[in-house]
Amino acid sequence: MAQGKVLVGHPISSITLDTDSFLQITGASGFIGFRTLVSALGAGYPVLAAVPSKEKADLIRSAPSVKHMNPGPKLTFVTIPDIVADNALADIVKTDIEYIIHAASPNIDHITASNQFDAQIIHPVVKSTSNILSAALKNPHVKRVVMTSSEGALIPYMELYQLASFNTFTDASPIPTPMTPYPTAMAALCAAQSQALTATNSFLAKNKPHFTVVTLMPSITLGRNDLASTSKDLLEGGNLQALRHLRGDKVSSNVPSTTVHIEDVAKVHVASLDTQKIEKTQNFMLNSDSLWYEAKDVVKKHYMDDVKKGWLSLEGEQPVNAVHLDSTRTQKVFGTKFIGFEKQINDLVGQYVELKAKEAKK
Repeated sequence: MAQGKVLVGHPISSITLDTDSFLQITGASGFIGFRTLVSALGAGYPVLAAVPSKEKADLIRSAPSVKHMNPGPKLTFVTIPDIVADNALADIVKTDIEYIIHAASPNIDHITASNQFDAQIIHPVVKSTSNILSAALKNPHVKRVVMTSSEGALIPYMELYQLASFNTFTDASPIPTPMTPYPTAMAALCAAQSQALTATNSFLAKNKPHFTVVTLMPSITLGRNDLASTSKDLLEGGNLQALRHLRGDKVSSNVPSTTVHIEDVAKVHVASLDTQKIEKTQNFMLNSDSLWYEAKDVVKKHYMDDVKKGWLSLEGEQPVNAVHLDSTRTQKVFGTKFIGFEKQINDLVGQYVELKAKEAKK
């Protein structure tokens, strides 16, 4: 069985801060998990970061945004090589964790064999959700669990990626019945997130736990990735979907007309820990209105020198599927206005060309 082991930092019991509100984050070395970790540290939370290996812990500690804060004992790591293993979170249950953010998710970019979708996508998403909830139920200190899901949990895959829909989706939309067999890895991921949300609702109804659960459903998440050390490192997840055509690729598959900035996603994750402001179990959609054709406008405005160098291109193509996703309630509840598409693209492309410039000097 996979067992957690504290690698760096100080034992949980030895941390003395103004707050005893310890926060555990799974998937801390992922795009959303890492940015959320940085935001949580900035908000004063002592963080126990769950990572699959010591190398991932070292990567996080060496990131400029983390080194700049010099978190010291506020940042502690635990290795969980396999978060879907039985008792994978046994050590977490023994700590004084009050908050959990479950941001771990499989990277589907290189999963192409349909006969692997269940084992590599469906099972990890659903089982890790179950493990988190079961561990939290055994820990009387836990007040709030925040689940990182996506828009795919409530928007049917076909309406998200294939067929233009006149429906408007919100965080109150019903959980769709997943289509099978899954035509793509993304379809499998959407199905997994729908199933995980159904499992969460069933768990809450059956166990009536002492904690509440907030499920966050961001759309395609774009922005800088501080763990990226090469331009290739940016070619993952939502950032890959945005950069492909800006690098000259003529993409044939659709992307949804829905995006959100990584900073907004991280900010809402941390704000969701406030059990006084966000009092009950509920779901939130995270999305800003996006016009994908504006991505090339950003390149024309700021990066024509990089086009001339061959790092970017205006010749790429990216078809878009129109999706109506209303996150008005989320922005109202959290008292914020989500960052627009132009800055999402500008921040991402800005980092991409920075890394290309560094690579050109080598």
